[in-house]
Amino acid sequence: MELSSEKTLTMVLCGGKGERLYPLTRDRAKPSVPFLGAYRIIDFSLSNALNSGLRRIALLTQYKSLSLERHILNGWNIFHAESGDFIISLPAQGRVGDHWYEGTADAVFQNIYTIQQENPEAVLILSGDHIYNADYRKLLLFFNQTGADALIMTRTIPIEEASRFGVIGVDGESRIIEFMEKPKKPFATPWDPTKSLISMGVYLFKTPVLIKALMRDARKTHSTHDFGRDIIPSLIDSQRVFAYTFDDYWEDIGTIDAYWEANMAFVSPSPPPILKDPAWPVRSYRPQYPPTFVSGCDLRASIIGPGCSFIDCRIVNSIIAPRVRVEPGAEVIDSILFENITICRGARLRKVIIDKSSAIPEGFEIGFDADKDGREFKISRTGIRVVPKGWT
Repeated sequence: MELSSEKTLTMVLCGGKGERLYPLTRDRAKPSVPFLGAYRIIDFSLSNALNSGLRRIALLTQYKSLSLERHILNGWNIFHAESGDFIISLPAQGRVGDHWYEGTADAVFQNIYTIQQENPEAVLILSGDHIYNADYRKLLLFFNQTGADALIMTRTIPIEEASRFGVIGVDGESRIIEFMEKPKKPFATPWDPTKSLISMGVYLFKTPVLIKALMRDARKTHSTHDFGRDIIPSLIDSQRVFAYTFDDYWEDIGTIDAYWEANMAFVSPSPPPILKDPAWPVRSYRPQYPPTFVSGCDLRASIIGPGCSFIDCRIVNSIIAPRVRVEPGAEVIDSILFENITICRGARLRKVIIDKSSAIPEGFEIGFDADKDGREFKISRTGIRVVPKGWT
């Protein structure tokens, strides 16, 4: 059986709380957190699917999903009903139980009816909180070449960083022979003792294999109902489970520091290349804003959205979303400003993330006094201050 994009159903896991990104996730699901001022995190996985010819996409939503739902409605309502293609949201509906999604595998299990109704030959499961470009058709090709029953997208990283991920052991043919979820002591790859092979949270299954594994797991009382902890380890001995290695740019936006660093990489002298390929566009919702107005500013190495107004201010190495106003004498350095923000006269910001619809008062400073800032704002491990949504 030759798998293809047309015969594949894509399911995107969007229900995580993203607690380590708080307060950016106070009012929104993690996949709908803005990125680079112009995107939401979910846009990258959805664009990968769309560019790969995958046109049947289901979002498994749960936690504070209103912002995500609005974004999908405004920016991703792109298929005509008669085409048979779709992007739909599937919240926990109580079809197979009266509880919310209780793990990544349980989220898919609770939507087994949808899988059976669509009757795909394969199911591709994605995480909605990663930044990367990937052609999933290459996974399908590798799947066909190896005769796999299941496949995990993987990458190699330094072994000292691997304990945050599922760590994978493979044989010479890339068949998975070992899997440990977030081990305290990760094991190395056979080819490099300083590296580990980790799961990217992207899974491709033959549909019958997936359904049987989910149903078997659902009957277990002590399962965490997670793909990494439960489903994959249960299949390794009985099915042909392979690793597809992906070593291009990829970021897991798991913490405030990781989020800040991923954004700042795009204003560095050598930014990631993922936005430069016209054949692989990253789609998003683009509101109709006027051009940005700049007068008498020191503006350096920054990404600026439309609808902004900058007058006699200084902006350096920062990400500025649409509808931001920076008044005379204000200074914004190494910072990320979400939509609809006002930085009043003489205010100074350094290494600050400001959520939308906030206003920084005249002469106010953030990022210079940890004791003072800590009484008002969350401060990350590396000193990034986070101003919550609607702060004035």
